[in-house]
Amino acid sequence: MNYLRRITLTILLIILIGLVVSMFLPSSFHLERKIIINADQEQIFNQVNDLKNWKNWSPWMLKDSLIFNKKYAYSAPSSGVSATFNWGSENDDLGIGRIEIIQSKLNDSIVNLLTLNSIQSKRTWVFNELENGVEVIWSMDIDFGFSPKDKFYGLFIEDELIKEYELGLQRLKTYTENLPKIQRVEVRKMKIEKNQWFLSIRDTISPIAMNNIYGKNYSEINQYMSQQKFESISVPLVIYHFWSDSIVDIEFGIPINDSITIDNNRIKLDKIKSGNVVTAIHYGPYERLPETYFGINEWMRKNKVVVIGPPWESYITDPTTEPNPEKWQTAIFFPIE
Repeated sequence: MNYLRRITLTILLIILIGLVVSMFLPSSFHLERKIIINADQEQIFNQVNDLKNWKNWSPWMLKDSLIFNKKYAYSAPSSGVSATFNWGSENDDLGIGRIEIIQSKLNDSIVNLLTLNSIQSKRTWVFNELENGVEVIWSMDIDFGFSPKDKFYGLFIEDELIKEYELGLQRLKTYTENLPKIQRVEVRKMKIEKNQWFLSIRDTISPIAMNNIYGKNYSEINQYMSQQKFESISVPLVIYHFWSDSIVDIEFGIPINDSITIDNNRIKLDKIKSGNVVTAIHYGPYERLPETYFGINEWMRKNKVVVIGPPWESYITDPTTEPNPEKWQTAIFFPIE
């Protein structure tokens, strides 16, 4: 009996000492890390502000990538104030958690409320544009209150969280610096008033064959037009019906004045239908076209534009007469509702 009493008293004494010690432990925890990223401020902000983008850079991807693939994990919408992301993981570091965006100031700052295994923390992002890039500051604040258990927990989390924050920022830097740069293009909406007819050749090819096919197909169409005494009324165009890593469905066209009868197995008559479009001019070499496409897509996303067909390009500048690629102009069009 005395033995049990001694054990009980020892346990109570340990608990009492723990309670006394906890009174002198910090009741809050703060961690902050920063990094300079050489990418567009808006692109960086969107990677954090849209919770679906966290899979692109979050260090949690290395612990359990499956949490980002759950169908009902994200709210709709998944970005901005009140957006949430919920998960459950067999990984003890991730457990059961929830993120909610409680503040979001465009391209400037974001505040998340994170609940992880019953511990709640506030995580703040600040995006400062500097001369040498964008300074991204990621910080965490936890209020332990008077909970002795949570205060002792705070003694052991700093080293692991420092690693997590530094890895997350480095992964965000690597991902965003490899995104196409947003071209500051002038995007506008316009209406095509009438159908635009053109003679075309449509091919399905591999992406590696792209460079060799433009001149060949345009030459074939021009030769046919010359034989039939058809006149071109505008610059050549290309419609991208489908594009993947392995196959491209592409249509080459030369505009003509009106609908005509075509007697050719390879060359067909096609048209761009009248209607609304979003358009912008790309200035520079063709290999930088993705930058302008990215800028147009960002504009359409912000303005909630609905695309209803494949995009096309019109080649305003003829590379055979203008040798300087920096002077080339290409018009890009997206048909919209």
